[in-house]
Amino acid sequence: MVTLSEISAATGFSIPVVSRVLNPPSGSYPKVAANTRALILSTARKMNYRPNRQAEFFKRGQSPVIGVFLPYYRNSLIVDIIMGLSESAQAHGFPLSFSFKTSFESYRKFIDETRGRRNCGVITYPRFQVDKAAAELMARYCEHGGKMLLLNSRVSVYNVPYVGIDDEHGGRIAAEHLLERGCQEFILSSPIDTRLGGFRAALPPQLRAQCQEFEESDEAFQRIVQYCLESNKCIGIFACADRMAARLHGMLLQAGLLPGQRVKLLGYDDLFLAPCLSPALSSVSQPFKQAAALAVEKLIDSIYAKPVKSETLKPSLVIRETT
Repeated sequence: MVTLSEISAATGFSIPVVSRVLNPPSGSYPKVAANTRALILSTARKMNYRPNRQAEFFKRGQSPVIGVFLPYYRNSLIVDIIMGLSESAQAHGFPLSFSFKTSFESYRKFIDETRGRRNCGVITYPRFQVDKAAAELMARYCEHGGKMLLLNSRVSVYNVPYVGIDDEHGGRIAAEHLLERGCQEFILSSPIDTRLGGFRAALPPQLRAQCQEFEESDEAFQRIVQYCLESNKCIGIFACADRMAARLHGMLLQAGLLPGQRVKLLGYDDLFLAPCLSPALSSVSQPFKQAAALAVEKLIDSIYAKPVKSETLKPSLVIRETT
């Protein structure tokens, strides 16, 4: 393990100066010239220096562990989040402690345990962000000096910063693509209003009237398929989750309609199944791995009392055979 004395010898600066740059005290900025700081940081990177977080946070009376609360979902989006969090935390020398739950009681227990273990911060998926009791729980945690960041949120709770995904943009790029593919009528299926709102906003006013919305159910999907069979127009179907798009994909095929020809089918999330379908499913991809890595960086900045701003990332379109 590279030590501060070795970096001191390599740069020519004293150990206290090197320490102020690499291990800045909480709530302050190292009073070191910019060129000196740049040289020390560059040298530390070249020498693969890793700070001793255990020793550093022991002096603070804390643990360097970051608590992570994620919903108990088994899909590739959660995998992307875990990979982004783990890679970024490892690069900065912070261990993670994961909790995968879905109930409010489990969230309350997670916050209590995090506080009891004196973990340095929390990254939380905002499943309960509109719940008053959860907001009060977050408030108490922050009021006692806890550092927190919301992941996959577009709303700040108790001024907690967030890293979110722009669902309106995802809906817009979906609509723009289906318009480019010549669609004259549109069918929407989604429980997520922001995605539908972005989709509708991107349509010309005269085509918004040609937009039909269906709930997520087999009965509704049967009506969608029947409508597609009876229409002779180019129809664009926007299913705002790949699980819905996959179900419609199979039902269209059973009815003799090949997705990608007169009926265009577009999903959302770009789950692992999307390229495996035949024809392969076009989908909107969310940058969850990037968002998770950014969440770690922002939380660490907060731990070291640096200013942190919320940030929203834009999803992208993955075009395959169904459009």
